[in-house]
Amino acid sequence: MKFTEFNLSESLLDGLRDIQFTEPTAIQEKAIPIVTAGKDLIATAQTGTGKTGAFIIPIMERVLQSERKGVKALIVSPTRELASQIDEQVFAIGYHAGISSATVIGGSDFAVQAKALKAGVDIIVATPGRLIDQNKVVGIDFSNLEYLVLDEADRMLDMGFMPDIKKIISWLPEKRQTLLFSATMPNEIKKLASSIMKNPESVAIERSKPSQSVEQRAYTLRSNQKVPLVKKIFKTLTWDSCIIFTSTKKGTDELHRLLKKEGIKSESIHGDRTQDERNRALSAFKNGQVPVIVATDVLARGIDIKGVSIIINYDVPNNTDDYIHRIGRTGRYDKSGIAITFVTRRDSRTFQTIEDIKGNKIKKIDLPENFGERSEFSWDEDISGAGKSGSSKQQSQPQTHQKSDGRQQRSGQSEKKEPKREKESTQKKESDVKQVQKEEKSVKTESKKPSAKKKKSSEQDQRRGKDSRGQKTAGKQEQKQQVKETKADEPKKAPVVEQKQESEKIKKVVIPPVIEKAVERNKRSRKPSKGIWGIIKSYIPKLKK
Repeated sequence: MKFTEFNLSESLLDGLRDIQFTEPTAIQEKAIPIVTAGKDLIATAQTGTGKTGAFIIPIMERVLQSERKGVKALIVSPTRELASQIDEQVFAIGYHAGISSATVIGGSDFAVQAKALKAGVDIIVATPGRLIDQNKVVGIDFSNLEYLVLDEADRMLDMGFMPDIKKIISWLPEKRQTLLFSATMPNEIKKLASSIMKNPESVAIERSKPSQSVEQRAYTLRSNQKVPLVKKIFKTLTWDSCIIFTSTKKGTDELHRLLKKEGIKSESIHGDRTQDERNRALSAFKNGQVPVIVATDVLARGIDIKGVSIIINYDVPNNTDDYIHRIGRTGRYDKSGIAITFVTRRDSRTFQTIEDIKGNKIKKIDLPENFGERSEFSWDEDISGAGKSGSSKQQSQPQTHQKSDGRQQRSGQSEKKEPKREKESTQKKESDVKQVQKEEKSVKTESKKPSAKKKKSSEQDQRRGKDSRGQKTAGKQEQKQQVKETKADEPKKAPVVEQKQESEKIKKVVIPPVIEKAVERNKRSRKPSKGIWGIIKSYIPKLKK
């Protein structure tokens, strides 16, 4: 079937030819006739099935056939990226038809959006939160609205937007056409549909399975082995670009920081980033300036990125639908891709439901216990899992056992050498202790010698008598003799450790008794006279000479 068979306006067909849309997808083929007939629609289809075209093309056709006064259609999307992508398609397909649109999303210039809304557009593509904020300020006129589209309704439910959706619906005219697109149909979405829709038609595209062009792997590992495994994957595989999915915003930031620390050029996207930051990161990734992007599930649905080689589920997705959406980012446009999931012990139960997807084939690989350690075994592991499908556990265990045996054997060899080393170290310690003891004894004996001399000299002084006048010359000779004796009896240079203590002891002992007597005599002598008489007295000895 061709798009020309839908009886579309020539201007729309020109737009479709511009973007090389020639044949409709399954969801488009079923949905377009229902929407152009003016009926409400509930469509269940996975991302990547062309559902955006399934509601954009027929709505634009109906807008062209109506009086174009005021806002005709409102498309509500869960994420900024998806809203921007929908608006891009509206612009591309409706370019020749002159259909105008505006995106009302968070993180973008509020004033620019308000100006566009006041000027008047045919279609508004919005996220719930920013639309509510703009309506408070601008007071959007929805009186002429004819079409409401809720895209990725289940995702909006997961993100907690359902109260906002109900509030937005309360502003709209009751007489309208409502289209609801969702990958799954939980009970709350069914209740919402029954309350806001009138006799809706249903279209369900068979639940999509992971493409056969995507090779799926799952590594069982510990949390601290994830970053080393990412490095190993990048080093081992041939790839151009990679998306790494995480479960939380905090986890996205942490992983982005770790990758930069490891020298891996990357960007990151999550809900807390400004729209400018998100646009720059996504643009850099699409243009090939940055090979790796770390993201939450904001990139999992509806985002069309070409040429993604590898998808890494750094955290296991919460459900099977998210898994299919994530890995659907690779293996597109008849190209092959690899989808890798990291499974910790905590994630095993959640991952079991993913394994149970009908017709799904996942190659399971258990990482060795020592993977990521800084040892000779760390980076030689075969992580490709060749020939390991389902029974990889049994095959990988002997290798790890063999390697652990190797480590035990080496440790055993080192234990044999240890006793010799211990003996040598103990002998060395004993010799050092003996040396220190000898040095201490020598210092003690040397320090005793000066004290004996002091005793001897004091005895000689007593024999010579107390008359200091007659002993002047003898004292001088004795002083010289003492200095010679002390020089002769000075201890030999001790080791560096004890030298300070020894020199201090020698200084205390070396002072001769004659000098001590002279010091005492000077203390008892009269002090020099002060004033004029003191000056005269000081000149008398000079005059005598």
